[in-house]
Amino acid sequence: MPTSLPDGPRVKGAQTVFRALDLLQRVARMHPTGITVGTLADGAGLDRATAYRLVSSLVESGFVERDAHKIYRLGLQAMQLGLAAMTRAPLMDACKPLMQRLARRTEDTVFLVVRNGDYAHCVHCEEGVFPVKALVLQIGGMRVLGIGSAGMTLLSRLSDAQIDALYHRHRAEFEPHGPALAQLRKLVAQTRRQGSAMTDGLVTAGVGGVGMSFEIGSGGHAAISIAAISSRMQPQRKVEIARLISDELRGAGFMPTS
Repeated sequence: MPTSLPDGPRVKGAQTVFRALDLLQRVARMHPTGITVGTLADGAGLDRATAYRLVSSLVESGFVERDAHKIYRLGLQAMQLGLAAMTRAPLMDACKPLMQRLARRTEDTVFLVVRNGDYAHCVHCEEGVFPVKALVLQIGGMRVLGIGSAGMTLLSRLSDAQIDALYHRHRAEFEPHGPALAQLRKLVAQTRRQGSAMTDGLVTAGVGGVGMSFEIGSGGHAAISIAAISSRMQPQRKVEIARLISDELRGAGFMPTS
């Protein structure tokens, strides 16, 4: 059945707005697998032409994206809107102190990244005192999962089939950075074995990173990552940084999941 309107006077055009919002919610429930316009129309009780017109307006506004196979998923505008409130979220309150301690102990840059569908979204960072900064992410920035140490540790939580599908959906975003699918699979396997992602030059030449994911409830995942110039990211130091991140996460009541 179509979405029912609230009681009270109806604003002109409100039915169209509510129908579009209903479709947006249906797309969100199927993200990141995706949904067809036919399924959207059936679920919302709309004819296919009306559903197509409404969801196309959501595509034009950036709240929904449509791929080459005419599958609909959440767009970047929806993700940005949904995560704008993260600055006041309990997750931020819990993570800021541990990030500040990690920045103080390592003297490097610490990032908090949240998974949003196929993307890793940076919601906060703390800079250490080392004079050469590795600012590989900006607050509010988004990258496809698998690019960078935070994105790699979040990607490792997916099944192999999900990783293959994600790579093919976003091939154009992977190709400028490397890695090819075969290399991506090797990096994921390594991350699973180690319990953390340890990368070199995956985003920027001469920069290394360590990332570790953790659960944030309702099946969601976030990651803490630390980046520095490669000379500061020798193998033994990466292991020590991974231990520090794990200790801080456990001390704050989070369970590392990589």
